[in-house]
Amino acid sequence: MISKHGSILGTETQAQRSPNALSGRPRAQDLRKSPGAWGLPLVLVLLALEAGGCNGWFRPVDWSDTRPEREQQSPFRVLPRHNTQVTSLSPDDIVRIMQRVGFRDEQIVELGTDLHNAMRFHGSAVIVYKKETLAIFAADGDYVRVRTRSGDLDYQVSKGQFVSAPPRDR
Repeated sequence: MISKHGSILGTETQAQRSPNALSGRPRAQDLRKSPGAWGLPLVLVLLALEAGGCNGWFRPVDWSDTRPEREQQSPFRVLPRHNTQVTSLSPDDIVRIMQRVGFRDEQIVELGTDLHNAMRFHGSAVIVYKKETLAIFAADGDYVRVRTRSGDLDYQVSKGQFVSAPPRDR
């Protein structure tokens, strides 16, 4: 096959060209036919990603870094305990009980949801400050029994109020 090629100077030359030879830029169909054409760039990209990951260039986000300092770690915790009975307390019930025990409003906001979930799913909960137990809550039928250092309280869920101690089934 003979074709005419032009040069920069405007002269034409005749060159014999093989039908299998690539001239100029490779065509897309030629790249699809040869599996090794993309192999080297692919290997280089994978090596760059591997090196970046191993050298600590990419670090997962630690969401604790984004919180303000005062919210980092609260010394108060609600620890669920298993009980044979469970109860679902309304937000008003949670607020009444925790205020009566002596918790401040910000502590009620912080711990109220955890206390509700513990009473609903486990039936009992303990609120601790660091390693010191502040209050123990336990579901007992229609009542929530609360034990603190200052004394025991009984809250009747159906009436939404504190009552004198009802007889316990023993």
